Amino acid sequence: MGTRVDYLDFAELTEADRLAWSSFQAADPCLWSPYFSHSYVAAAEIARPGVKVLKFHDEDEPVAFWPVRPGPLGTARPVGGPMDDLHGIVASPDTVLDLQQRSVARHVGGYAFTATPSNQRRHGLNGQMGDGNQVMDLSAGYEAWLNERQTASSNFRREHRKVEALLDAPGTVVAHDVTDPAAFDRLLDLKQLAYHQSGHFPLFSLDWPRRLLETLAERKASDARGVLSTLHIDGQLTAMSYCMRSEQVMHYWFPAYEDAYSKLKPGLALLFSLAQWSAAKGIKELHLGLGDTRYKRQMATYMAPVRAGTLALSGPQKLATSAAMLATQLEGRHRILNIPAKFARKYHRVMLAGALRA
Repeated sequence: MGTRVDYLDFAELTEADRLAWSSFQAADPCLWSPYFSHSYVAAAEIARPGVKVLKFHDEDEPVAFWPVRPGPLGTARPVGGPMDDLHGIVASPDTVLDLQQRSVARHVGGYAFTATPSNQRRHGLNGQMGDGNQVMDLSAGYEAWLNERQTASSNFRREHRKVEALLDAPGTVVAHDVTDPAAFDRLLDLKQLAYHQSGHFPLFSLDWPRRLLETLAERKASDARGVLSTLHIDGQLTAMSYCMRSEQVMHYWFPAYEDAYSKLKPGLALLFSLAQWSAAKGIKELHLGLGDTRYKRQMATYMAPVRAGTLALSGPQKLATSAAMLATQLEGRHRILNIPAKFARKYHRVMLAGALRA
């Protein structure tokens, strides 16, 4: 589709734009995640200013919105950087954009993406098949999901019996959608510890990721709202999760549990309870995020495909993309030849996080 394109600060969008954005999101089930909502982008702008939006017009009516965070060489990235498990263009499912048109390249030299819904290939966001988004289908209710999973896996049935025993124990107390600053702080402490132990950059050593979670919880928007859940055993805080919900989707974002209680599986118990609570609130899907870990395979009904790659539009971006691809091909052949690929990954992390130490 050939369209006019405006390159706007997020604050320049109007109320009519917000309504159009919401209608596009509602029309495509692949965009039901709160990551694609106007309110999530608004929270990202508060936490870390600098969000831009490409607004596509057909005559006088908007037909699509593409929120991005600009960077060097004109390379755009997701607005929430490493916080964004999903990202991409918000448009009706029958809308096809021409991202190669000059009015796009004038503002965006390229787009580095790690998890766009597979149906966004229609816009030219091709890349490669990435780790899928694991989805628990709650559209028919919690019991229907539970019965399907129990039928599919004997391992699931064993895990569920353990979890059920913990949830039914007299000393277990579970709460969802709570305001508990101490539990929130402990959750972030445990995530920081996990990052250090796994060798990943400690994301919450930066200010803006915490600010993003706090903003989502405080604003309580219907299309992107933070949800804190806790599980206590005999009065002790044992498991926590910070999720984000829209009207249709709950995204399981930051879970953690105390290692001393690991044999009781409190984290998994909290997830089962969250699924039951979400279904009762009208949530149709619980997204476990990307990856193929064991608990996600057991809990998920299916895996929604996503794409990862780089859309190169400008000359400098095309050169940078070709250089990065060559570096990946050379990696592993010699220690010296590993350096370019390591540098490329470091550069990408720095741009996503907005910090040189990422």
